[in-house]
Parts: sequence; C-alpha cells; structure tokens
Amino acid sequence: MSDITVSMLLVVRNSEEYISSALYSLLRQGYDHSEFEIIIVDGESEDLTLSLAKQILSESKVNYLILNNKAHSLASGWNIGIKNAKGKYIVRPDAHSELLNNYVKNGVDKLKKDPLLACVGGILRTQSKDIFGGVIAKILSNPVGVGGSLFRIGVSKDTYSDTAVFGVYKKSVFDKCGYFDESLKRNQDVDFHKRVSACGYKLLTSPSMVANYYSRDTFIGFVAQGFRNGFWVIASGGYFLRHLAPFAFVLLLFFSVFVSLKLTLMILAGYLVVTTYFFIKRNKFSILDVLLFDIFIFSLHISYGFGSASAIIYAPLKKFIKFS
Repeated sequence: MSDITVSMLLVVRNSEEYISSALYSLLRQGYDHSEFEIIIVDGESEDLTLSLAKQILSESKVNYLILNNKAHSLASGWNIGIKNAKGKYIVRPDAHSELLNNYVKNGVDKLKKDPLLACVGGILRTQSKDIFGGVIAKILSNPVGVGGSLFRIGVSKDTYSDTAVFGVYKKSVFDKCGYFDESLKRNQDVDFHKRVSACGYKLLTSPSMVANYYSRDTFIGFVAQGFRNGFWVIASGGYFLRHLAPFAFVLLLFFSVFVSLKLTLMILAGYLVVTTYFFIKRNKFSILDVLLFDIFIFSLHISYGFGSASAIIYAPLKKFIKFS
C-alpha cells in the first residue's frame, strides 16, 4: 500500500522561465519527501523545461513521475496525471504559479474535516515583471475586472464557492464525478466543478491558502486570452451569470449605436467613470496608471464579449468548423 498522501500535478509545455520556482514551491508544503509525489505531465516541450525539472527533482530526492501529454491540452494533461497519481489527495497548480508555504497541507486538513467537501482552493496574488504586466495584475485582482471571482478578489474567511483555483482535491471525487472534459480548450475546471456540485459536493475558497501567479505581460496576449476565455466560457456551457457581463456590455454598445451616438458616448463615459473609480479605490496610482488601466480593461471586456458572441454564432456551425 502506498504511503504517499498527496500527488502534486504540473501540466507544462515550454515553461522554462517558471518551472524552477513552481517546483521549489511544491517542495515547501509541510510534508516529508516520502509523503508526496510530484507528477510532471509534459506537452512535448521544446525548451529547457524538462531538463530543469529533472535536475531539481532528482536533487531533491522526492518521489516523481514525468509523463508525456501528446494532446498538449490542459485537460488531457490533468487527466493523465490524476490517473497515474498514488496520493489520496491531488493538487493541480499552474506552472506559472508559486504556492506559498503549507498551501497544500492547509487544503488537505480542511478536506479531512468535511466529508462533503471535494475541493479547496486558495487566493491568487497576481504578479508581474513590467509596467504592462502590472496593469494586467491590477485588473485581474479587481472586482470591476473579474466580477465576483473570489479567488482573484480575495475573501476574509473560508467561503463556499462555485469554483476554486489550484484546487486540492480528494482523489475519490474523480472516480464519482468523472474527469476533465478533453474536448474543451478552456473553462475545463469550471465545467468539472459544476459536475462536482451536481454530485452533492462542496467547494471552498480559503484565505489561508495563497499562491503567486505570473500573468501574461503583453497587451496582445492579454486581449487574445480574453477573447478565448469569452469564447470557451460559452462554448463549454460551464458558465455562471457573472461570465455573461462582458457579452451584455458588447450587446448594449451595439444596439445603442442604432439609437443615437449620444447614447453610446454616455454609456462609454459611465463605464469609464465606474472602472476608474474602482481602480482608484483599490490602488496607488499615477495618471499613466489610470490611462493604461482604462485602455486595458476596456479591451479585456470587449474582447471577452466578442469571444462570447462568437461562441453563440459558432454553436450551430460547430460540426463544420474547428475552433482552438
């Protein structure tokens, strides 16, 4: 019988810039090295990701596996890792993340106390490496940017939630609720968490579990990600009402144009006042910070909204068109 308590999964592809810090953070989770394993599921990386990972793992003398992910998708990687995991509990952070000390242990302790609790996730502290990344980080930590996403805006106490980030799971939950849907390119975790809730389980977001996350730091990458997220949140069917806000905003702007240009300008002015207020309320700022924030957040909401609209148009044509 395996003595491994926790299996820690990292699904990676060309992650040489982040893999070292991600792995070192997993080694500082309050467990003896004999009590956990690290599973790397690699999507055929073409950089130094695997060589760096092998060096760190072999030197640490921890239990580890390195598996191949031919499909290159997150969902397939997660499923491969889960099916090969020996632990009673599973955590699946991102290669761009660093779990702070005892993140995993805190999650496991909470799971042990509640038989109906399937997954515990933490709070993200979005990090950046330059001025554009700094603006993106502020947007992704602000309610006006991400709505009621608890793991991004934070909570003051343990709170039941409809999804969780970098979740610590009971492995038995996957046997009862299935695995991640590999047909989805995005939103696989939200889709899975909906099924978990439908099975009668609960999810929790805890402020005692904190992770650093390094966001995209280019405008084009940020906007492109927004479009893809907006598309797949609708295409997957795994959305909540808050995910529809950007689509509603795009629709409002579209129809206002046919009423009058004055109405469109009034809507845009009101939007900028509200978003700027929430930015100023939560951040130290300069005029440049405010200007960049307004440009980036408007672009995010528009790209996300157009992504959702594209998914609605795509739905009746999906048998004939492949979207990635």
